[in-house]
Amino acid sequence: MKSAQLRWGLLGIALLALAHPLLGRPALAAPPDIIPDTAPLDWEGDLADRMVSGIDRFLLNQIERAQAERNQFWKYDTSSPAAYAESVAGNRSELQRILGVRDPRVPFQDLELVATLNQPAELAKSEQIRVLAVRWPVLSFPNPRTAPGVAVHGEGLLLEPVNQSPIADVIAIPDADQTPEQIAGLANDSKAPEAAFALRLAEQGCRVLVPTLISRTLHERGGRSTLPDREYLYRPAFELGRGLIGYELQKVLAGVDWFAQQSDRPIGVIGHGEGGMLALYAGAIDSRIDATLVSGYFGPRGGIWNEPISRTVFDRLTRFGDAEDPVADWAEAEGEKVERIADRISELVGSGETSVARLTLAAGLLMDLAG
Repeated sequence: MKSAQLRWGLLGIALLALAHPLLGRPALAAPPDIIPDTAPLDWEGDLADRMVSGIDRFLLNQIERAQAERNQFWKYDTSSPAAYAESVAGNRSELQRILGVRDPRVPFQDLELVATLNQPAELAKSEQIRVLAVRWPVLSFPNPRTAPGVAVHGEGLLLEPVNQSPIADVIAIPDADQTPEQIAGLANDSKAPEAAFALRLAEQGCRVLVPTLISRTLHERGGRSTLPDREYLYRPAFELGRGLIGYELQKVLAGVDWFAQQSDRPIGVIGHGEGGMLALYAGAIDSRIDATLVSGYFGPRGGIWNEPISRTVFDRLTRFGDAEDPVADWAEAEGEKVERIADRISELVGSGETSVARLTLAAGLLMDLAG
């Protein structure tokens, strides 16, 4: 009996202790109809549409702001080509980082021939050139101990003169909807003889390496959506700080590695469409490239949302456009060689804006697009 009374007494004390902070307090006031510094949401119509429009305005404003503030990242020294290259070295490193060109490439001595018992590596030969099917190592697996070997290869064609030493080494990059065979003049469905620019370079005495790009071909993805190959591969890579652009640039730069260890001949890159984009980036981040020719890509990037998503590079527009006048700052450092092409460049670019092209020029001579 006494133990039961004790338990009830302790319970009463506990209830009083819990109620004590509330004793003597006035009743809570009713919540206000309008929270201070706010207004009722009385919009009519499609709220989702208004939200998307607001996001659109915000992002357009951010792009304009980035373009207006971009010059703060560029401190040019045009006293000499070497001084100019040094003054843009930090931007070159930043561009390389955001493009995802971060992993060390696999060193190799020579290209591999691609052949079978029924198909030799030599696909064609004339009095001037021969065409070989080749591939080359690019990247290893992230952990060589658990997954040894090469994870990424480049593959394509090599066009080389037959009876003379090459006068230059060139990487010719097709558009994503073109095959190496098309720009090498081997495909019957080439749109026009002019499309075979790799063949024309080889006929002029250049050794030409043509990499294969991932196509834009549409495929169903697990029955849920239909995506082009490039977008399908871009989406997971972007989440990990890489991208299709970076991987394809690594293939191009592995070719530059091979050319550079072969001889001291001039090295050039030329590309059309997606290949033009890769040529511009390669010339911007690798100073070993002496000449860069861009077709079907060079222009302002302020409307990047209208372009394929696989071209998206995180934080790119903060420092880099494509189509500013790239000649003015460089002409003094490079002299008549650049002045000779200034009119043609200005004609092509118009009044756009860029910084990537400035890096390309810092790597060497921007090839005369007028031919």
